[in-house]
Amino acid sequence: MAMQWVNRSIGLSPCGMTSEMARRLPVLVLAAALMGSLLTGAEPACANPTQADIDARLSRAYAAIDEALATSSMPGLVVGVTDRHQLRKVLVHGFADLKAHTPLTSESRLAIGSISKAFTSIALMQLAEEGRFDPRAPITRYLPALKANPRLANITGHHLMTHTAGLPNYLEDAASSRYAMVALQGFEPSYAPGAHWWYSNTGYQLLGYVLENIEGIPYHAIIRRRVLDRLGMTATSAVIDDAQRTHMVVSYTTWPSDGSYVEAPWFEYTAGDGSIVSNAADMCAYLRFILNRGSGPKGLVLPEKAFATLTRPVLEDYAYGLFVRQENGDTVISHSGGIAGFSSWVEAHMGDGFGLVFLSNGGIDTPLREWIEKSLVAAYRGQALPAPPAPTQHAKRARPRVYAGTYQLVGSDGALQSDAVVKFVESGDGLAVAGDHGSLPLQWMATDTFRTSSADSDGFAYYFSRSGGKDSEVVEVSHGSRWYVRKDLPHEARSAMPAEYAAYVGHYQNDGPEGPVMRVFVRDGRLMMLRGLGEWAEAEPLEPLGAGVFRAGNPDYSPERARFDPIVDGRALRLVLTGVPLYRKETP
Repeated sequence: MAMQWVNRSIGLSPCGMTSEMARRLPVLVLAAALMGSLLTGAEPACANPTQADIDARLSRAYAAIDEALATSSMPGLVVGVTDRHQLRKVLVHGFADLKAHTPLTSESRLAIGSISKAFTSIALMQLAEEGRFDPRAPITRYLPALKANPRLANITGHHLMTHTAGLPNYLEDAASSRYAMVALQGFEPSYAPGAHWWYSNTGYQLLGYVLENIEGIPYHAIIRRRVLDRLGMTATSAVIDDAQRTHMVVSYTTWPSDGSYVEAPWFEYTAGDGSIVSNAADMCAYLRFILNRGSGPKGLVLPEKAFATLTRPVLEDYAYGLFVRQENGDTVISHSGGIAGFSSWVEAHMGDGFGLVFLSNGGIDTPLREWIEKSLVAAYRGQALPAPPAPTQHAKRARPRVYAGTYQLVGSDGALQSDAVVKFVESGDGLAVAGDHGSLPLQWMATDTFRTSSADSDGFAYYFSRSGGKDSEVVEVSHGSRWYVRKDLPHEARSAMPAEYAAYVGHYQNDGPEGPVMRVFVRDGRLMMLRGLGEWAEAEPLEPLGAGVFRAGNPDYSPERARFDPIVDGRALRLVLTGVPLYRKETP
């Protein structure tokens, strides 16, 4: 069985050349290449290196990575490296439990989030090979409950697996529950299946229920039998429940006010879009399945044709639960994941013949991850290692003086109101809003977003905006339905605000462990929505579609919808975001 791994692999050397290709090159060409490398002092990038050469290069890369990890502020990170044949290295940084100072180990188990999607697709492709599932058939064939909504009749398994079905991303209150099928019975897609790409966890939850309906057993048992056992992933589970929690590390999220780490909310999860828990060695076994194009240690898991379908991108470089891109002359198959404070990333470099796993319990430092990937590519190709990135810190908050100044109210008709202003001043190291009876200090909430203390609050935060990018000039500020522009700057004509928007502004929240939390305000006559808090929070527009109904975010084919109701005493008490209810809170 070991020979099967070799026969099905591409067999590329670290410079992207097979040994047979190298053997057939004219001797003079190889000699010239070698002479050039000797003159420059570089390793011959297109030589056919021995395993000892590769090991030496990798050892230098591992040492550099270890040194970089030691300066990282992440709670914990495990990095696994594999080639087509075996696990090569596991690098570990940080803690499994910050309070107890329990260190992470190479055996630590973490949730992988959306990387689970490909496992769902693999099982479905096996069923397709057995003639029990047709990716091109209407999904209602396998989920009769969806027939109650005739607008879903043309959606197929192929559409769901490629995120082209037009379904919303996530129904937090119905996630990991078959009630999602009921919640979709009133959903109206904004485009025909296959027309656009829109990432949808909801779609992969449905695919998990397709598996259960066909097999007649729970999702986790299907994935265990069809995928995990065949790949030798003995430390992996396809269910996140209270029993699994005792075998997992603690996960963390950042506190928006100061960037410190706090324990993430815990919740059970059993759906096909993100319910797998694993460790680095097991995830490297999964990557070897990809690197060997469908083969596992016990033989074929998917035949070549099915694997080709699994990894054939449709729109936005997305295949069946996998991103597939071309990078530096190589095909790279990857996916990220995140759930309940856990973050993950896998990447298979098909030509260079290696894979990387990143498992974190508090977010992955993206520049560091990208540098580690480049370092391994360089090591496999015999190139110089890139310089490591500077340690990533939490985003530096702009100094108070960039916001300080007087801002003039824009009336509901778009005209400036000369007698209505708001003034912001520096107050020590912070920002304050000036009033007739002194100034009120403001607390940072998110990028360019501040609040007063709850005792002095009118229930609205202050949302500053800029003329361009994140470092450009601050030119305006929103406060509920009021919108102000900087008085000392020239201004063009402004958009009028529809009167009904005043009822919609405010803070809305779903109190489930996943939220969501939204803050709604007015900017330039448009309704805006800020999702969450912290340095990565970003406002997105709400485009009107009808009475109290809006399209959430861009682009114009977004299937996400926001509806405000009911209106009581001039205020909306609820925001229904793609079927998920969020209720007004009387805090900023």
